[in-house]
Amino acid sequence: MRYTISDDFDTSLEHYWQVFFDDAYNAALYQRLRVGREVLDVQREGEGEALIIRRKIKLSPQREVPALVARFVKGAITYTEQGVFTARTNTLEVVTIPGFMADQLTTRGSYRVQALGPNKVRRTWDAEVTCKVPLLGGKVEKHIIEEVTTSYRDTTEFTRKWLRDHPAKTPA
Repeated sequence: MRYTISDDFDTSLEHYWQVFFDDAYNAALYQRLRVGREVLDVQREGEGEALIIRRKIKLSPQREVPALVARFVKGAITYTEQGVFTARTNTLEVVTIPGFMADQLTTRGSYRVQALGPNKVRRTWDAEVTCKVPLLGGKVEKHIIEEVTTSYRDTTEFTRKWLRDHPAKTPA
């Protein structure tokens, strides 16, 4: 099941990505979202337009396991997010690997951030969720999309406030 979420932010492309990869921003964001976050690996290659960042993060939502998936999960829900950011295209390709049903549940997507003006960008998340569990797959997919959509609403609100409180530094 495919879905798209788009939001606009009052910042430049460069500042958006600086904030996106900032440790303090991420620590505060995931605390706000009530999601445990463990950075497993970050690799940076190149600079400027040639910059590529590979990041692997283990995430653990701090909320009750939904009844729909409870029978497939032993304990808490965890998942690993693997992302590859490419500066040249202003995209981040993401694959999410769940700690349960990994052979039957696939989530992947792409963040694209485009400039709408000198201090205005649009972030678009194009994604696909596929669950191969007979009779339940569509319901699980819809549930995941609802969870992600809610999380993005909270993330957008948090990010807009963070950007207001942490403006880009202008050269002296």
